Amino acid sequence: MPRSAAQPPEQALQGNLFGAPEPAEQPQQRAGASQDASATADLSDASLSADASQRPRQRREPSAELDPEAVSATSEPENDAISDEPAWAHHSQVDPLQLTPMLRHYVELKAAHPERVLLYRLGDFFECFFDDAIELSRVLELTLTGKEGGKTIGRVPMAGIPHHAAERYCSELIRRGYSVALCDQLETTPAKGALLKRDITRVLTPGTVLEEGMLQARRNNWLAAVVVEPAKGKQPFRWGLAHADVSTGEVQVMEQTGGAGLHQRLSQLEAAELLWAPSADDDASPSWCPQRLRLTPMATTPFSRPQAEQTLLDHYRLASLDGLGLGDLPLALRAVGGLLRYLRDTQPLEDDLSVPLEVPVIVHSGEALMLDAQTRRNLELTATQRDGQLQGSLLWAVDRTHTAMGGRCLRRWIEAPLMDLIAIQQRQAVVTLLVEQRNLRQALRRLLRPMGDLERLAGRAGAGHAGARDLVAIADGLERLPQLAGRLKGAIDDRHPDWLQDLCSPDPALAELAQAIRHALIDTPPLSLSEGGLIHDGVDPLLDGLRNQLDDQDAWLAEQERLERQSSGNANLRLQYHRTFGYFLAVSKAKAADVPDHWIRRQTLANEERFITPELKQREGTIFQLRARACQREYELFCQLREQVGAMAAPIRQAARSVAALDAVGGLAEVAATSRWCAPTISDGRELQITAGRHPVVEQLLVERNFTANDVHLGDGTDLVVLTGPNASGKSCYLRQIGLIQLLAQTGSWVPAQAAVVGIADRIFTRVGAVDDLAAGQSTFMVEMAETANILHHASDRSLVLLDEIGRGTATFDGLSIAWAVSEHLAGDLQARTVFATHYHELNNLAAERANVANFQVLVEETGDDLVFLHRVQSGGASRSYGIEAARLAGVPQPVVQRARQVLDQLAA
Repeated sequence: MPRSAAQPPEQALQGNLFGAPEPAEQPQQRAGASQDASATADLSDASLSADASQRPRQRREPSAELDPEAVSATSEPENDAISDEPAWAHHSQVDPLQLTPMLRHYVELKAAHPERVLLYRLGDFFECFFDDAIELSRVLELTLTGKEGGKTIGRVPMAGIPHHAAERYCSELIRRGYSVALCDQLETTPAKGALLKRDITRVLTPGTVLEEGMLQARRNNWLAAVVVEPAKGKQPFRWGLAHADVSTGEVQVMEQTGGAGLHQRLSQLEAAELLWAPSADDDASPSWCPQRLRLTPMATTPFSRPQAEQTLLDHYRLASLDGLGLGDLPLALRAVGGLLRYLRDTQPLEDDLSVPLEVPVIVHSGEALMLDAQTRRNLELTATQRDGQLQGSLLWAVDRTHTAMGGRCLRRWIEAPLMDLIAIQQRQAVVTLLVEQRNLRQALRRLLRPMGDLERLAGRAGAGHAGARDLVAIADGLERLPQLAGRLKGAIDDRHPDWLQDLCSPDPALAELAQAIRHALIDTPPLSLSEGGLIHDGVDPLLDGLRNQLDDQDAWLAEQERLERQSSGNANLRLQYHRTFGYFLAVSKAKAADVPDHWIRRQTLANEERFITPELKQREGTIFQLRARACQREYELFCQLREQVGAMAAPIRQAARSVAALDAVGGLAEVAATSRWCAPTISDGRELQITAGRHPVVEQLLVERNFTANDVHLGDGTDLVVLTGPNASGKSCYLRQIGLIQLLAQTGSWVPAQAAVVGIADRIFTRVGAVDDLAAGQSTFMVEMAETANILHHASDRSLVLLDEIGRGTATFDGLSIAWAVSEHLAGDLQARTVFATHYHELNNLAAERANVANFQVLVEETGDDLVFLHRVQSGGASRSYGIEAARLAGVPQPVVQRARQVLDQLAA
């Protein structure tokens, strides 16, 4: 969050400030003259600037040895623990007039933000009271204490966190779905007889955070807003959706019909926060909203058409909305207007700054391969089906990116593969180029490895939240753009996408910006912005003049130390500084009795005595004033530089998107080159011909044996493959690898196969595994039938359908009848490219009835009582499932296995 420009506290230093050797002799008269001149120097801005021109400072590189600041919080909360059921457990229970002035102010702020945890700055802590204190102590496992609330109130619940650890604790609250309102101090010293001025400086919600520690580096943090219109008569259910990643500036809008489509889109988006304005008749948990999403109700006014239009005009500083193209999308316009209003309300004190967001991009249906939530879960695109972990997913297997923005780009590509043939071929051409030119690929990846997250760094600068190290990271990234361009020139042509062409011609203004940052900021600036040490010498005349005066004061202190050693006869005397006690003369206990008469005792320690002199105390005030002015000037210069960088957020992000895409294709090229993948031939037809295809994830997880590759031929005479074979023989793996190869091909990647011809699919459907949905009151069989119905309603002849075990959750003949009818519908009416894995061997008879149906089986080898799975798929139908043998291998007790064989023989007879 932005830091106050208040005077910074002084740094605590230990040891002698003047470690350099002292001059052998220096006349006392000359020293006295220097002291008098320094004490009476004109410290006006004009005089300091003139001093800087007469004594110019040379730019110096930072010293290798830095004295880290040792800061420790000494304040401790009160230890008076209250009972398990504290009095005044809610802020609404108290009469504000009976509270102390500070708590009265807290209650007033809390009443304005009842749905958020209010953290109130008191000294070195952020405290909260009443119900927030109870909740905070429970969630963060803090000690619940109390604070005096007034004569008639008594003690009220209190809990707090150190201010320097606020980001860590707030990150945990955000992760748990809480919103946080930060009330910070707006001044360092209060007016006489008044409270220290405080106000809400920032509102942190799951969808609006910008801080690096609160975000996942390799995935977008979406804030979404939705406006719905229920179905009325012949008018269908309509909805408008807007979502923005505040940290990267991306904004997308869409408007469509149908509640199922909205549910699917929200499931895919996985927004951190979803805004909507419910009416009085709306359910608190609408059917179109996935259960996992956090719904944030809002008032209806920000989502009204006039208010939304005005918000858009104000945010983008436009005279008309015609250029945005939202005139024909009224619900989407209202959604993005409500989103921007919510975003503005979370930054109450930053009217002059707004989070830099790009112009909304309209997303039309049909631009990307459609993948419903079930398919994403079954194919394990970004998380495993069992435990939701990244490791073991497709993204884990193919992500070789070096930058966070490249990782986010690759995730977006996997979640939304392309449908346009030319776009796929252009992206694949870049992957092919980097696979074939190993030296170029490695050189580019070496340049990308140390780059920071330019997208989010630029956003923080535009919002006024960036620190000095953020700006240095931006400069480092911008300086690498010409180097990337130099590597790429001569290697690309018109077959490659526009973003690659843009990388070859970097914006000269970005190079100038990087130079301005390097000129102003030191290479390794401190974390704090208010304690100086940020700006190079020679940047600002006023700052140089202040530093010259501070150098003079340091020289006076060094000389004063030498003179006091002479006058006291103590060669071990030291002149030191402490942030609490200021400057002092330190002598050992043994020498304390022989100090000069003009010394004033300041502090007594176990091994030394500390003294001051009137002259030293007077000079101390001047030094403090100069330091405060120097730190304040550095902060002003830094803010000016940050505003300059923030104004360039849009071109920085444009360059960052190109860099992210280069990192993503470089990672795909790396995995293709090192894993023996091939470049698929992409066509507009229906064929799916894969030779020696492999599962990209399972292949990497296998250690002791090689993956068994298999072929598939669909769409060219064969539309339905009936796949039979034993349990646990690899049928589900075979289905998933077909879907993943199709998806990878449409992202522009190479694929794990010896050769492949892939026709573009409009949708991929999978039904693998069986789970129930108890929350929705659906059994396993009902879930299976609902998923099957969705496939049959939406599949086309360009779809890829992967089915595993339909009809197994009911009676045998019922299930067989359902499986047979579904197969006939897919092969006949829909002619969708389908692989159907089943244990209903009767379905093999379909191949004799329909020319576009083929039978395939997974081979198994029997050797006595042992069963060896070969995991090889070949033509022909299986006649046995070997379920009893699979049960024995799984560890079913031997008596049960023997009895199962007896029952099987009786049934077969």
